[in-house]
Amino acid sequence: MAVGGWRAGLVVLAGAVLAAGTVGCQTSGRKYVTRQRLETGLVVSLDGVGGYNWGPRWLRGGLDEAGLGQAIVIYDWSKGWTGLWVGDLVDEQRNRAAARDLAHMIASYEATMPDRPVTIIGHSGGAAIVVWALESMPDNVKVERAILLAPALAPDYDLSEALRAVRSRLYVTYSPADVAPMAAGTAVFGTMDRQHSVSAGWLGFKLPPAPADPGQYAKVRQVGWTPDLMKLGNWGGHMGWTTTRFAREYLAPIITGQSDPGEPLAGAQAAGQKRPAGARG
Repeated sequence: MAVGGWRAGLVVLAGAVLAAGTVGCQTSGRKYVTRQRLETGLVVSLDGVGGYNWGPRWLRGGLDEAGLGQAIVIYDWSKGWTGLWVGDLVDEQRNRAAARDLAHMIASYEATMPDRPVTIIGHSGGAAIVVWALESMPDNVKVERAILLAPALAPDYDLSEALRAVRSRLYVTYSPADVAPMAAGTAVFGTMDRQHSVSAGWLGFKLPPAPADPGQYAKVRQVGWTPDLMKLGNWGGHMGWTTTRFAREYLAPIITGQSDPGEPLAGAQAAGQKRPAGARG
């Protein structure tokens, strides 16, 4: 569902009737955004660079197969085919503007549908948009969970501001087997935050030397790829985190609160105990 279609849907929803097939909504996605689903909760999924949206469609199908009753929206932040993947990767100013737009969209949903759970999922470059959207959230707006699948951000990126907008957990997945895009690719072409280094999608995040709010890092759980995930269709490559089966059997239980996988960020607990006086929670 395109952003314009989502806004149109919110306007209709505010008037008590949500019409399927609003402007900009892909025909194949109409069943995922109904009044009943919106009243249950919201999942927003973002693809990586290039605007192909294959992964979010696979994820959407898997979450639906799992019986997730929430609305599932694909937020297309990319420049599309004209920009290809390089344009998405290097245009940080535009990407941060898209993130602010996403934050506004979620705030509008929560104003219309208060006390419903919101989950945002970003794959690769889309994970950076998720982080920047969280940083842009008004103080009174929080998502329940955020999931960063192979994030194309530098490993020492400070997540403190983003975590303030997360109520429960921020999950991070990474794979040492994802060498081409997440190690070599970001080292040469840069991460979304314009660092020429391996990315967190390869080896995970590490605690920055001086995080703005170390106590927030207690919300982070990191999931590294292991061979046992192959039975879920995840072979450790870049798209393994977005397969339909992985979404159905691994991500859906996370979104519904039935599963809480992953390991705390190394050093986060000790850092949280040394929080400066007056740090926000």
